[in-house]
Amino acid sequence: MASKPPKDQAYEIISPIRFHQSFKIPATDSHGPLKVSYAIAGKPLGGDVPTILFCAGMFGSRWLGVWLDHIAAKTGVQVLFIDRPGFGGSTVVSLSQRIAVFLETVPLLLQHLQISHINLVSHSSGTIFALNLLAHYPDLLSPTNPSITLLAPWVHQSHSGVSFLKAASYVPNSLLNYWDSLTAFLINSSALAASGGAISSITSLFGKKKSIEEQERKCQEGYGIPLVVKDELSKLGFKYLFAENTRGGNDEARLCLKSVEGECGWDACEDYVELVENLAKVWKARTEDGEKPKLKVKVLFAADDMMIGVKGRRYFQECWTQEKCGSGIEVECVVTEDTDHESLIDPAKGFVGQVFAMSLPA
Repeated sequence: MASKPPKDQAYEIISPIRFHQSFKIPATDSHGPLKVSYAIAGKPLGGDVPTILFCAGMFGSRWLGVWLDHIAAKTGVQVLFIDRPGFGGSTVVSLSQRIAVFLETVPLLLQHLQISHINLVSHSSGTIFALNLLAHYPDLLSPTNPSITLLAPWVHQSHSGVSFLKAASYVPNSLLNYWDSLTAFLINSSALAASGGAISSITSLFGKKKSIEEQERKCQEGYGIPLVVKDELSKLGFKYLFAENTRGGNDEARLCLKSVEGECGWDACEDYVELVENLAKVWKARTEDGEKPKLKVKVLFAADDMMIGVKGRRYFQECWTQEKCGSGIEVECVVTEDTDHESLIDPAKGFVGQVFAMSLPA
């Protein structure tokens, strides 16, 4: 019996309802009723399966769960992806509320899904959201194996010195209203890879020339499908991602650049040095009786990261030294091989699987 055409297989992969779920948050004094769309990848919810909240980079959204589903299931974890405001079905909020609404969303969604604890993984701009969750809700982390992994962490251009981001911060605010449309055009026309997070890691899965056999092997390991099906999956995934609302990318760009005065604060992440100092105090107090485990922090840098450069990487490393993290946190910073800012989260590279495995019981 002949197998289904690659495009039909790709449709079957993106169609399950677990990738396209939503729930509602009641109105409060600070906002009206909100809708939040999300995806669940990997093992089915329930039982003792570890849960990871993946805070994706710009435009990563819940659609990233489609591409990371195989590696999550293979590793034995369930991974939650939440559309931040203005992505997918998630309600648009003001720029100044972006972080606050996300912080409100996570505990409510976990309660809705009957998930007691999570571990955190972030990529790129997701760093800001994951670290704020860690700062505000440390009790959400696993009580037996608390961890957070920062993949290609975001560093503001004032610390990284990256020239094109410095220039971007001076772009008139009104022009950033078209950032999502421009990105959609570039991605769907295959003219250029996106620079904000998950997208170019998928579109440029095999940037260097390799044998067809090697490409197929890595694709099967990372995605569980033949390369020809993965190509169709990428086309369909991007088509439908950008068919949905992506206006949140415009405000995400403003937030990352801090380009709108008075509206782009990073909350607990406003100063990484101060953040680490505060986390060190919190986790020292939580663990000094010897009964609770230390927080494990792992930072994976790309070998060649144009978004933060070498200066940005060294700055972030200096913020997260073991001495500064104190006795309640175990930290490890690693520069990965043969990676860039986007390809680090390509499951075929192997690093995402290693990160997911950190949440498994010892």
